[in-house]
Amino acid sequence: MSAFQVESCFGVELNSGFFNLDEIIDQFGIRSEVLNHKRIRSLIRAQGKKSRIVSVAMRQVIFDLVKPALETDLLPYDPSFTFEKLLNTKRERLYDAQERFLLLCYSMTQGKTVKSLKKLHASLTTKDWRDKANEGRSLFKYFRQELDDNTREYILAYKAKQGDKVKQVEEEVDESQKNALASVPSRRRNKVSLAEKKLAPTSFNDEVVKALKLFEDGYLLLREQTDIVKTGSPLDVDKLRDFCQRLIQSHTRNSFALLAIRHIKDASTYLEQHAIGAAVLGIHFAKALALSAPYIEAIALGGLLFDLGRFRLPMAISHKAGKMTEAEFDLFRKHITFGEQMFKLSDNIPKVVYQMLIDHHERVDGAGYPHGKQDQEISVYGKIAGIIDAYDALTSQQVHKPSMGPLRARQQLIKEAGLAFDKSLLGVFLKSIGRIPVGSCIVLSNGRVGFVLTLNASLEPALIRQVYSLTHKSFITVSDIDLSKPGYSQESTKIVRDIAPQSLGIQFINYLA
Repeated sequence: MSAFQVESCFGVELNSGFFNLDEIIDQFGIRSEVLNHKRIRSLIRAQGKKSRIVSVAMRQVIFDLVKPALETDLLPYDPSFTFEKLLNTKRERLYDAQERFLLLCYSMTQGKTVKSLKKLHASLTTKDWRDKANEGRSLFKYFRQELDDNTREYILAYKAKQGDKVKQVEEEVDESQKNALASVPSRRRNKVSLAEKKLAPTSFNDEVVKALKLFEDGYLLLREQTDIVKTGSPLDVDKLRDFCQRLIQSHTRNSFALLAIRHIKDASTYLEQHAIGAAVLGIHFAKALALSAPYIEAIALGGLLFDLGRFRLPMAISHKAGKMTEAEFDLFRKHITFGEQMFKLSDNIPKVVYQMLIDHHERVDGAGYPHGKQDQEISVYGKIAGIIDAYDALTSQQVHKPSMGPLRARQQLIKEAGLAFDKSLLGVFLKSIGRIPVGSCIVLSNGRVGFVLTLNASLEPALIRQVYSLTHKSFITVSDIDLSKPGYSQESTKIVRDIAPQSLGIQFINYLA
């Protein structure tokens, strides 16, 4: 395969009347490489050459092929340059080639011709792109992100049309679990440790009291540790490990109490509560993967710490309600670097925790950051962290957005299977939290609204806390029913649908203790 050369774009036509990828791959001299790409051949066979999904995939492949050219320095922007200018020197011809190359790259992200883009944006220039490249920033990542942003909704809609995605993922869970476990060396998988076997099970209500205290202690510990590292001192890793052990023990006694308490989120202390919530989900996920005790502890510690660098960001960035500007997002992404700096001050932080930090914003489709890794380039622990980070964030009350609820968050993760998240690992996670997860607000066939507190052995809702009557549109005396008991058969009381608790003015936090 011949490497793409920017110089091949010298003098190429930019005045096409309609967007034509065939022309672009011919102009770039990469027709064979694109059309013979395994993914493109497969999509063309399944969808036909004119399918829009083929166009999207081709553009992704084109960017992969021209990536080296987008990650090198460019000639500085010349405001006096015009395409009509007589080009006498090698430098002028190179500038012309770069100009046409960049404009064609931008046209691919938008799915429009350069001609139409210039009509839409009279002031369109390559200055910002050239400046970015010469500041050492990757134009490949920039253009890929633009492409992903502009085509994401279409890709998700396309995936949905391929059949009932929820059913498809859930049917593949058993096979997915085998695949996910295969990615973790067998020596890391084990039965429950002897220490865990000695922990006597407790009731949901009894464990909730202990779990609430655990979350309070965790909040104070994280505040203490973030204050310490801001002074340049190392983290107290032993204290953090001890806290993770307490979480693991609580999860072993009654996993549902911790999973329920995780939903209690005060938006003003979101970062601390997100860290503890991620640790809880990490423990739950690691046990679903049948990992041994040291790896469960390491993943719990990773969940607690992978967003530690966000404490170094300005409050205005962490709590911004609207979409971030490019400059703000660039700063936000530095929380990974800040986290690494904090880790390097401390001893005894496992490699697993580093991998969770570095890779938790990478995506299997290559559209993540900080390195744009793809699929197998991302560590298994980074993939685990990405899933628990997303699920906790989607089900959390934040300053800029309310929780979307466990059921809808679950649906969102399913939509991103194979795009943001590793499909095999996601299958294991989805199975572990159940079809209707703990914390879901649901409407029952008796006309009442309640919260799911526990699941049965089949991971179906069991204990439901009823708090509101839709029939009378009023709050009721709180009462629990257990759908797993014979007295509550599917014929007598069943779940009808989910409902957003904020639409009724109810909050899970008020009904747990």
